[in-house]
Amino acid sequence: MSTGIEAVPDSGRPGRPGSPRDVAVASALLGLAGELAAVTYAAYLPVAGRSALGVAMAVDTPCAFTIPSELDVDDVRLPTARAFQNGGLIAVQAAEMRKLTRQVPTHFLHNPFPMAVASVALVAGGRTFGCLSVHWSRTEAPDEPIAAEELRHLRRIAEELAGELAVLADAGLPMEAPPIPLFVPPGPTGPSANAAVPPSDRPGRSLTGTTFLYQLKRLSTELAAAVHVRDVLTAAQDQVMAPFGAGALMLCRVQDERLRVVGASGFPREEVGRVDGLPLARSTPETDAVTRVEVRLQRPDDPPAGPGTPRPALDPDARPRAYVPLIANGRAIGCCVLEFPAQWRRFPADEDIALVALMLGQIGQALERIRAHELEHAFARTMQQSLLPPSLPLRPETVVTSRYLPGTAGAAVGGDWYDIVPLPDGGIGLAIGDVEGHSAEAAGVMGHLRSAVLAYASEGHEPATVLERIDGLLRVLGASRYATCCCLWLDPATGVAKTATAGHPPPLISPAPGEFTALDVPVGPPLGLGDGHRYEQRETVLTPGSVIALYTDGLLETRALGPDAALGRLAEGVAGGNRENMDMLADGLISDRRRHKTLDDDLALLLMRYDGVQPGEQQDVARLSIQRYDLQAVASTRHYLREVLRRWRSEALLDDLQLMLSEVVTNALIHAQSDVDIRMRRHAGGVRVEVQDSSPQPPVPTVIVADEAMNAEAESGRGLLIVDALATSWGSSPAGRGKTTWIEMTLPEHGR
Repeated sequence: MSTGIEAVPDSGRPGRPGSPRDVAVASALLGLAGELAAVTYAAYLPVAGRSALGVAMAVDTPCAFTIPSELDVDDVRLPTARAFQNGGLIAVQAAEMRKLTRQVPTHFLHNPFPMAVASVALVAGGRTFGCLSVHWSRTEAPDEPIAAEELRHLRRIAEELAGELAVLADAGLPMEAPPIPLFVPPGPTGPSANAAVPPSDRPGRSLTGTTFLYQLKRLSTELAAAVHVRDVLTAAQDQVMAPFGAGALMLCRVQDERLRVVGASGFPREEVGRVDGLPLARSTPETDAVTRVEVRLQRPDDPPAGPGTPRPALDPDARPRAYVPLIANGRAIGCCVLEFPAQWRRFPADEDIALVALMLGQIGQALERIRAHELEHAFARTMQQSLLPPSLPLRPETVVTSRYLPGTAGAAVGGDWYDIVPLPDGGIGLAIGDVEGHSAEAAGVMGHLRSAVLAYASEGHEPATVLERIDGLLRVLGASRYATCCCLWLDPATGVAKTATAGHPPPLISPAPGEFTALDVPVGPPLGLGDGHRYEQRETVLTPGSVIALYTDGLLETRALGPDAALGRLAEGVAGGNRENMDMLADGLISDRRRHKTLDDDLALLLMRYDGVQPGEQQDVARLSIQRYDLQAVASTRHYLREVLRRWRSEALLDDLQLMLSEVVTNALIHAQSDVDIRMRRHAGGVRVEVQDSSPQPPVPTVIVADEAMNAEAESGRGLLIVDALATSWGSSPAGRGKTTWIEMTLPEHGR
């Protein structure tokens, strides 16, 4: 029996049928199968480079496909892992296994019916080589224990096998699990068991049905969890490239009548570049696999294409390749290129090609699914961000910043939003809200909500009145989704803040470092419930230096910490964060959520520091806008900066700020391809400059190497290295529909 592509004489390598280690393991497993009335018998060996056990061999029983392919040795809930760690025998009855399945639902695939399990470590000479694991069916008698004589037989077989493995290990044979386990058909024990593991060069070899099923099961499990193209590439490496002995793999997809490489492993960059962009109209092995929907096999010593065609010189470094189409949704969407070792002169048998094609069909479907998901998610994110404010107001009395992270658990657009509204009396209105659900309808309600807040606030209505009018508007519109909303109107001259909320958490206020409080505001019902509720508002007076945080519930770690603890953690973060730099404070508050691979809900955060109007405190603001593509305006930006710093008596910062601002603005104009908004603020200790564009991609300083000197990204990275060297501090933060790159410079008399 063989599961590889090439038929070679026995080399003694793990996973090669006929090796002494495989013969010993097969004899032990068949010795178990001859005496125990179990449903599966498996031998586990360590996985190279990981803290895991992998199936090396199993008896080909009807239930063999349920055997776990790999186990974490540190997960002591698993009998085999526990036996490996303890170096002994672990027996677990069916009831405990069912309990484990309830705790870890993925184990249902390995225990689809009541099973009892016994695992014993393979220990000899102070070394643990692996484990033997046996499963018994307990469908008819769930409470029946494993017979003592069966456990004694299992222990005896394990001791004998461990002794043989110790001798083979001392002789230099590896003891790691192969990429794909071997399945031995049930048969007699003793010397005749060697026939169960035929040499790999035996004629008429074939893969067992269980091996087909097992490989497909492992691949489908990995692909089902794939979220990105890199996940599909990893699955192809693990389940196609390695098991079939390929040395390199390339996945290509058709886009605009050309082949585009979406993932590659083992191929040099030059080869990937040659394939990427191949037009389908050109006949190459890669394109022919797609257009002709057939497997193309290419050997270094293939005969000429036709009569009279000269035979090409044989390249000593050439390697055999297989070009297999990727099929999805009834069409060829691309191809997979597999390259094999140079010494191979024979290609896989028909059954191997059939299996590869079947497995690549699953990979093609996964690539299509991920592409559709990415397109839908990109549309949803664009729609969501288009409904957020493009920029936040610049006022001398306040410093504001915002953050928004879309949910990643699905592609649907969410309903979280925020806005800062200029009030007709010169005040500032802060609003934040959350619409029920994640859908295009939720986004539509969000758009209505934000527009209504802006309209009613511009008319001069109080926060409570704004909420009441929006509640009535949603009823008139017939919105089927409710929404929460919180409004805070601030008078910058007096610090008086008026707040009302409809089903939304009240703002958090930190009047001084280390102090925080939640506004005592009656929380009315959500908007759109149709009961015509009268909302109440409360007034509070903010002291200069106070930080106000408005947020949606996606920011809270409620599921992990509980509501009260999650709110307390957020409040401590607001009170204890860097209130001198609001961008750093905002980044710190969302850092835990940003590290999550998936977010179940959107989150929005609106932060404001109220500085007030203090006598003797010099604080000024300046603003300049540049149209997209207007690179000539960079020079005028330097002149504008000189005038502003001269007016602020901060000329000592001119040279460094001119250089840094030129680099950041040029970078934004070239790479973001959008209008650029420049904002400057003077405070007692220095100057802050903000450059806002519409690209969410953060700037990254790059170390330049010789062959990248003419690369655009390298030039951008070099400019940011200049900023990194000269600025007192700097960073990049998402803002509205794009990002803000900010630079802080301290005046020399205040120290650096």
